[in-house]
Amino acid sequence: MMGAVVLRIESLINTILDVVVIKTGIVISDRQLVEILSNEFPYSDNFKDYEKNKGHVVRIRSEEFDGFCFSARKSLGELDKDFAPFFSWNVDKYSEWIESGYDPLKVHKRFFELMAEVHNPDQPSLIDPTPIVDQIIKEKIAPLEIILDVLQSILHTQKASNTVLPAEEILWDGGIPLNDLFAKEHIPLSEQAFIDQKYINYLEAHPEQLEYMHWRNFERLTAEFFKRDGYDVVLGPGSNDGGVDLRIYDEKDTSRPLILIQCKRHKSGNDVKIETVKSFYSDIEFEGANAGMIATTSKIVPGGKKVVAIRKYPLSFAENEEIRDWVARMKKR
Repeated sequence: MMGAVVLRIESLINTILDVVVIKTGIVISDRQLVEILSNEFPYSDNFKDYEKNKGHVVRIRSEEFDGFCFSARKSLGELDKDFAPFFSWNVDKYSEWIESGYDPLKVHKRFFELMAEVHNPDQPSLIDPTPIVDQIIKEKIAPLEIILDVLQSILHTQKASNTVLPAEEILWDGGIPLNDLFAKEHIPLSEQAFIDQKYINYLEAHPEQLEYMHWRNFERLTAEFFKRDGYDVVLGPGSNDGGVDLRIYDEKDTSRPLILIQCKRHKSGNDVKIETVKSFYSDIEFEGANAGMIATTSKIVPGGKKVVAIRKYPLSFAENEEIRDWVARMKKR
């Protein structure tokens, strides 16, 4: 999109939606997008009374369009909140390279020449940069530091782009509905994952939404955290599980659970009661597990913590702030 275009607000929203859904992999409705943009741009008239004004014609500059897309992508967790669309080299370092006889722009040009050689416009696909980097290193046109910095700038530019590339259209998996995170159990396409990475990124951007996610997806989130920490994880059936949602095993000894976990996706203010703590301890004893944990999006009542300390139960707690930390540690862009 160059300069400025004149179009109806509805067309603007649909165009932004196409970009955002493919870039983030999270499927939202036009109403949800309008809500996001209304919050991000409260002084803009483009998103007020959308149903009433969607037929109105507006003039939008390219930088405005990019700003709308960036904000929506950040809101959905695909881009970091402090993501800057423009990449610039350190000026002092750049000057030193030039004085040393190296031109980063020459390296940049060589990258695109080699990428053009492997690009097939009839069958577009993602390009593996490894052999290209290896070739440029062999040509000795610049030190490795410059080559890697140039590659980083190219990747950053592609990440920042709001143009949907042909390869992205072909490889797009259809996305996952944002509503599913809150409305029902969502089983990821990958059998190796308990929860989709896109949901983790969204929750990292909106940790306040943890308490509203579907309880089963919270169990999956907890399972994913322990799996990434190197444990064997068995996710319970979700109902009639006797109060044990997850069984965590040591990879070297699967004869009995290392940790039993009970997940409580509660809203703020609905703290886990002392009766729950006492009851869960009996499950730990019954299964002969080394320890137990109650993971909750809310908190444990002080009495629950006190009884554990006094009776020396092998029981720990992961409350709201720690759950937020789990999510932050699992984010990937």
